[in-house]
Formats: sequence, C-alpha cells, structure tokens
Amino acid sequence: MSGPWHRPRAAGRLLASSALVAAATLLTAAPAFAQQGPKVGPGGKLDITITGFSRFLWAVGDVKEKIGGQQSSSDFRNDTEVHIVARGRDESTGLRYGATIEFEADTNRTDNTDETWVILAGTFGEFRFGDEDGAADNMKIGGFTVAVGTGGIDGTVVDTGLVVGPTNSDDATKIVYYTPTLGGFQLGVSYTPNANSGGDNLAATNVDGFKDWVEAGLTWTGAFGGVNLQAGVVGGYAQTNFDNGNDDDLKTIFGGLSVEVFGVSLAGGLGTEEVAGVDRDWFNVGAKATLGPASLSITYGQATTDPGPDPKNLVLGAEFGVVPGVSLSGEVAFFDENRGADDDGVVGVVRLGVDF
Repeated sequence: MSGPWHRPRAAGRLLASSALVAAATLLTAAPAFAQQGPKVGPGGKLDITITGFSRFLWAVGDVKEKIGGQQSSSDFRNDTEVHIVARGRDESTGLRYGATIEFEADTNRTDNTDETWVILAGTFGEFRFGDEDGAADNMKIGGFTVAVGTGGIDGTVVDTGLVVGPTNSDDATKIVYYTPTLGGFQLGVSYTPNANSGGDNLAATNVDGFKDWVEAGLTWTGAFGGVNLQAGVVGGYAQTNFDNGNDDDLKTIFGGLSVEVFGVSLAGGLGTEEVAGVDRDWFNVGAKATLGPASLSITYGQATTDPGPDPKNLVLGAEFGVVPGVSLSGEVAFFDENRGADDDGVVGVVRLGVDF
C-alpha cells in the first residue's frame, strides 16, 4: 500500500488563508468577475500524495534470442510512472479509505494507467476494489524476492516468467482482501470474475480465457535472535474457456521461504501448475549481500513444462545508491528459453533510476 495516511496540514491552512485574501481582493477590485463564480473550487476531503519513478535502461546482448522477434542487440528504453495516492481517515470509527491511481507516463503508452483501485481498511483488515494485482502475485515469496536492479529472473529484459511464480490475474478488475497481521500471519484472497475485464469495460461472453478466478496467499513473518524470516504459500483456481479444446481448469500452488541475517539474504520457492493441457513444475533460488550503499544478488530459476518449453535462467545483479532517490544498477542473464533454435545466450541491462 503506497503513501502515507496523513500528512501535515500547516501548508493547507496557509494555502487556504492565501486563497481567502485573493478572493477578497477580487471581490473588491472586480465585482463583475466575482459574479461569475469561482474558477477553481475547494479541494477534496482526502490527503493527496504524488509519488512515482523515472528509469532509463540500456539493454545489450542477445536480446532477440531472449525476447524473440526482431529486437536490436543494443537499445535504450524508458520506464516511467506517476502515482496519485489519496488517503483519508475517519477519527470516530478509525476507518481508513482512499484510492490509488498509477499513471503510465512513457511517451509511447496509449494505455493511460497501470492500476487504479479504491481502498477501505480498518481493524477488520483491508479491501481493495479495482484494477490491481491479485493476492497470489502480491504475496508470493521466492528467489526473486531478494533480487536487486530490475528484479533478476522477475525483472526487465533479463527475466523469464515461467521460472518465477504462478499464473496470475495481473491487473484485471477484482476485489482483494487482506486480513490484519496476527502473530506474524496474514491471509489474502482475491476474486476476479473475468481475466479479460479491465478498466470501464464489461467482459464479453465466450471469450478465450479465464473466469471466476480465486487467488489466495498465506504469509508468516518473524525474527529470532537477529535472523529475519519470511515464509508463504500462494495459489489459485480458475475456470477456463479455450477455443483449442483444452478446457482444463487452472490449478496452481507455489511456496517459498526467505531468510536474512547479517546483511545476507537467501530465498527460494517451488511450484506446480496445470492449465489447458499444459503442466508446469518450477523452482527458483536467490541470494543477496548488502555492503553499505551497494547490493549484489544472484537468482536462478528453472521450469519443466509438458509439452515444453523448459527454460532456465541465471541472473547476476548489482545496485548502488548514488544519492537519496537515485540508483544505478546492472544485471547480466545467462539464459536458455528452450523454445527451439537460437533462444539461448547472454543479455544485460543497465538502469539509472530516480524514485520520488
């Protein structure tokens, strides 16, 4: 959950006072203009926080073999988002509420937002309503959890999706619920009526894809004598409707563990899945060491699918904090996608990121 629930209101009172002075001046000096009514109405009832990131990436190496198609072996790209986080709190009931809107800000994006959702939270837990990742994706723990840079095997360009986590509903419109954390345990569950429904559209009937998708996750966080632990299991079930005749329902489960001690983190996960006539078993592992402003990581993942492919990917990463809010990272992937001929090699990504 991004952004604070509260922020200081002294600035708001100063702006309000300035607005009153400006309004009085207009009423005295230009009554004809004042009769038209205010040009800008009063602000809303929620606190607004604007956050986001702007990242410049350079991809080099066997990019065509990694991604497919006709990609160049060396190219630049951007990754930019602006997040508006609106939050409020009712003092009498303790209810916290608001909305999050994540705008895609890259110049070639025609989809103007990534995620948009409404939030209600309190002692009962937290509900999210809208286009947001499901519980399985948000709560999964694995080797990728400790990756630096873009995310190693779950990153950008260097990633391989089949070795990471379970098939998930991504940002399709849904309802998500997270329980309060009790004794280190937290449960999450989400329901997506149609995976092809997002934004303001209603899903068309008889469309190739998933429906009635339920995802869930259970995590535990604890510490013993300076050792920090995280463990979790996530899974999902969905009905399918595919034109190729493979209408086997989606069933998936994935479990993982992360251990951190003396600045060194180890993590791993194991999963199995079947959907539409395809069976997949996979695992991933990772390690990270933090040395002052620098962090190093290694992540590896391997999957076996029936029928194929059977990809594997090893990613080495390094990240350095330049100044507050600015980081420089580099990752190198040694991969074999096992899709056929000419789908293995080495690819790298250098990223300069600004987070605000």
